[in-house]
Formats: sequence, structure tokens, C-alpha cells
Amino acid sequence: MNKLLINTPQNVKIEYNLASLGSRIIAFAIDYFIILVYYILIIVILDSFHINMKDSWLFFGILSLLSLPALFYPLVMETAMSGQSIGKKIMKIKVVKIDGTRANFYQYFARWTFSLVDIWMCMGGIAITSIALSKYGQRIGDLSAETSVISLKAKLNLQQTIFEDVPSEKDIIFPQVIKLSDQDANKVKEIYDGAVRRKDYNILLALTQKLENILDVKSTMHPNDFVNQVMKDHYILFRNK
Repeated sequence: MNKLLINTPQNVKIEYNLASLGSRIIAFAIDYFIILVYYILIIVILDSFHINMKDSWLFFGILSLLSLPALFYPLVMETAMSGQSIGKKIMKIKVVKIDGTRANFYQYFARWTFSLVDIWMCMGGIAITSIALSKYGQRIGDLSAETSVISLKAKLNLQQTIFEDVPSEKDIIFPQVIKLSDQDANKVKEIYDGAVRRKDYNILLALTQKLENILDVKSTMHPNDFVNQVMKDHYILFRNK
């Protein structure tokens, strides 16, 4: 699977798995099922007010007006939910810039605009072909906006973690990590990944202080190095247990 490799300001390399074509199609199907349900509700409501096909101009005029939320649904949702729609959130995928950072409104707008070309005008044929052939799984809208769609699902393969070349137990710096459960360690990594992804040093500093309190240690290391070391030590200590 292709990946986006991001080098953060803390000089930490993070790999994002690109969203699979299947997950993107399912997310699309979920979103447009929601839109279809919305359309059905509109028609039911109009019918309940006795606005029907007998007065076709009035019916289609009101229907067109009430259809605007459905038309702008992808753009509004991705803008409001930082690159996700309901379908994308369910499938745990997200639109980001090609450098891994958060996309902006203009990029969401470009993706939405070009969806008329690569999705609707050819029943998704161009979009699917472009996603399959491009290096970063980009449809025409992504290429124009310089975005891609990544998977937020956790991957536990050692090659994708900071523990790739971990030595033996004698290299543990903080044996106090025995106080952390697997659930605690996973939460630490989740918070750490979020801090790096958002480039938020305050979160990283708060995480460091919290770990120092739990482990009853006082580190002189840089917060980024300290959190990495704690995660490494926990892995070494518990990898064979």
C-alpha cells in the first residue's frame, strides 16, 4: 500500500497509509445514501403540504431550493469536519494536503468542484482510474487541490512504528514504565501522534508532564525524545509478555 511520508518540525517521520479504493467507495456510498434519504424526506414533506406534481413549476422550484444542502453536503461536511464527511468518518479516512497537513477551504472547494467531472459526468470512471494509477491515490479533484485521502486506522506492523530497531532490555532507560498498561501505552501513542500531526507542542509538553507524574521521574530530555523513549521502553519491557 502506498504511503505519505511526513517529516515533522520535531524531525519525526510519520507514515500515513493512503485510504484504499474500496474504503473510499464505501464512504462515498454512505454519504450519498444520506443524501438520498434527505431527498426522500423532502418529497414526503412537500407531499404532506399537498405540493405535488399537479403544480410542476412550484414543486420543482421548492424542491430545487431545498436540495441545496444536499448539493453542498460534501463541501460543507469536509470543511466543518476537517476533511471528513459522515461516510469518511465511519470508514476512518480523511482528506489532507499532500504534505500530510490539514487542507483548507479552497482545497475542499476544488475537490468538490471537480467531482462534477471525475465522478458525476462519467459515473466515477475517471475518479476510480485516477485513484488506481496515481502515486498518492488522487482523483482529478485531489490532483487539482494537491490533496490526498489517508487512512486513520491504526497499523501495528513493527515496520510502521518507532520500535523497528529496538535493542534488548538492558537499554531500558525508564523501568518505571511497568506502571503503564498496554491500554495506557496505546493512549500515549495516540496523543503523541495527534500532537505531532497538529504540530502542537503544548499537547506534547502536557503529555510529558503527565508521564513524569505517573512514572515519578524527572526527565532532562526534550519532550519529543522523552515520550519516544517511554514508548520504546514499554515495548521492550512487555514485548515478550
